[in-house]
Amino acid sequence: MTEQTSASAMAAPHEAFSSRYRYYVLALLTLGYVFNFVDRQVMTILIEPIKTEFGATDTQMGLLSGLAFALFYATLGIPVARLADRWSRRNVLAISMTTWSAVTALCATATGFWHLLLLRIGVGVGEAGGTPPSQSLLADYFPPEKRAFAQGILATAPNIGILVGLFGGAVIAEAYGWRSVFLVFGIPGVLLAILIQLTVREPLKVSLPEGQAQAGLFAALGNIFRLPSFAHIMVGVGFTGIAGYGLGVWSPSFLVRVHDMSLVDAGLYLGLIGVFGGGLGTISSGLLVDRLARDDKRWQLWLPAIGIFLALPTQLAFLLWPVEHRLVMGTIDVPFALVFMGLSAVFASFWIAPSYAAVQNLVPQYWRTQASALMLLAINLLGMGLGPLLVGALSDSFSQFGADSVRYGLSIGVSLSLIGGLAYIRGSAPYAGALREREQ
Repeated sequence: MTEQTSASAMAAPHEAFSSRYRYYVLALLTLGYVFNFVDRQVMTILIEPIKTEFGATDTQMGLLSGLAFALFYATLGIPVARLADRWSRRNVLAISMTTWSAVTALCATATGFWHLLLLRIGVGVGEAGGTPPSQSLLADYFPPEKRAFAQGILATAPNIGILVGLFGGAVIAEAYGWRSVFLVFGIPGVLLAILIQLTVREPLKVSLPEGQAQAGLFAALGNIFRLPSFAHIMVGVGFTGIAGYGLGVWSPSFLVRVHDMSLVDAGLYLGLIGVFGGGLGTISSGLLVDRLARDDKRWQLWLPAIGIFLALPTQLAFLLWPVEHRLVMGTIDVPFALVFMGLSAVFASFWIAPSYAAVQNLVPQYWRTQASALMLLAINLLGMGLGPLLVGALSDSFSQFGADSVRYGLSIGVSLSLIGGLAYIRGSAPYAGALREREQ
């Protein structure tokens, strides 16, 4: 490779790869993210059987399914991301995937609440190196005008993971017990990690500017955080995450307790809604924002806000719709409330692809993985960490309402997304200004 070719590849690393290979890598990274999300979210469908066996409270289960994982996942994500930016994103991803998959399988050996808590912390430690390297790699594999679409495809992984985790987990748990779920979902990730290590190439990296090479972690994070609109995006994804994770973790229990659905049925319908509703919203928002932002960069953050404002009324309708209203089609008899959950899944996914792409567009290449990890810190520490725990604590505080306690806890939780929507709107103008300034 000549010096001129090398310089060109570093300036536009996507040009070094064929279109077919780019989409092969996108498929592998998306599958890895599916495993990541299945192993992360499997606790959602197992709350009731684990709670029964270990005699835990709703607050404890909220801790187990949220904060215990998220605290280590989010905070360790930043130093791991720095390692990926300085070393190899591909290697960090493969090592992390091996770790979280193996520890997920070990969750089958838990002897009590505290033992399982420690193992879930281990899963969080492993998954800290999963999503940020994947997002950063895709930013190098795809040109700017296709990044939101590529990030949108990657972001469909949680929707697929929801179906696999909720429905598959429920079926396996009902047939073989909850411990078998961890074994079935944990082991395949180790094999995928080997495939990624052997077949995914690390794109050439831009050299760090003079003065940045010796800059410490906190100095780099400070520079990222001071970028125009980055703080607004952090607040936006954080409060949207509180609403989304709280609703996602506790929806199966809500349907079981309030609407008297079986665990398998709850997992199946929520999983289908996640795949088709959430997938539609994630991919369409990526395509839409790529087109709209060509004329006005503010659409990159306007679209997430619009999705939030459309999703909240349908989420509240899902939670508060009368139990006696049913949707009957032939042999299918389900709560009518699920119709509103389906609608909300589309709009509630509008923030994902535009937000991920916005961060990758905003920061230089040598900070991309760290910027992604910083954003995920907000999503996961606030969203995954506090969302399920807040709903669980609110449910316990409303215990005088019986089974409806989780209904009211969830209603308060999803309403916090309004703060996220307002943050997106406030950040849209600074974001557009920063990109215009860079282009000049």
